[in-house]
This record gives sequence, structure tokens and C-alpha cells, in this order.
Amino acid sequence: MKKLEEIRQTRNLFIEAEAPNDGMGGHYYDSISGKNLNFIFSYQLGWEHLSVSMPSRTPTWDMMCRMKDIFWNDDETCVEYHPAKSQYVNNHPHCLHIWRPVNNDQFFNEPESKEELLPVPPHLLVGFRDEEERKQFLQMADTFGVGVNKWDYNKRGNKNV
Repeated sequence: MKKLEEIRQTRNLFIEAEAPNDGMGGHYYDSISGKNLNFIFSYQLGWEHLSVSMPSRTPTWDMMCRMKDIFWNDDETCVEYHPAKSQYVNNHPHCLHIWRPVNNDQFFNEPESKEELLPVPPHLLVGFRDEEERKQFLQMADTFGVGVNKWDYNKRGNKNV
């Protein structure tokens, strides 16, 4: 989490309420979309939690990324959970949440790194950062005899679809 003073200095962030050692709420004018994003940010019970809402539509991925950048540093991993439907709490139809566990002895053991609190899948499950990384991966897979999926991309209208 960024230092509170740094958060408070954010341009276009209007804090309307704040509780000591608990959190803050207000709105952020997103100059890129021209929309006001309502927010509640709290840090309690072992979690940093950001709720972002709009009156009549759900914030976009890009809006949520900009909000994440206000409250957390670039090297901090946060998530938007999709809980089991039995665990849903919907107090607002257009609200999304970003979460980050906090290293708190009451809730966690001291980890080697923050990522142990929030496991992050390897980026290779999404893709390669560049061509050199792709080549190294394929060479390593070949060296160890690991098969790599060769996707058969079917086009619409293809008889194999």
C-alpha cells in the first residue's frame, strides 16, 4: 500500500470521509473516461480493500487499473476475486473490489515474501514477454522432453469446427 500522505496527494482524488487507522472514502474524477468513480478504501482485519462503484454502470478494467495505481505501488500484487455464488454480497449493482492481504501476525505467519500471502501464477501461463523468452522456453522444453501444446486454430466455416 502506498503511504497515506501519497494517496491523499493524488490529483482528482476527493476524500470525503476518513477514519484513523481504518480507511477513507470519496470519489476520483477519472480524466481519461470523464467519469466520477466512487471509492471506499479500508485496511483492517488483515486485508487492504478497495471498493469502486459508479451510479449506473460497472467500472471497466482500465478504470480499476487506474484506481489500483492510486492506492498500491507498482510492485504490489492485488486481485479481484470471483467468489462462489453462495458467498456473494451485493450491496451495489455496479461495484467491483480489489483485495490485497496484509502481513499481519494475527492472520498470517511471517512469509519470505509478500507473494507468499497471495500466490501469483507464472506469467508463462499467460504468454511470453518477448521472442527471446519464447525461444528459451521452447529450447528448455525440448531439452527436457516436455511436450508443448500446438494449438489447432479453427476458423469459422472450417469443416473441423
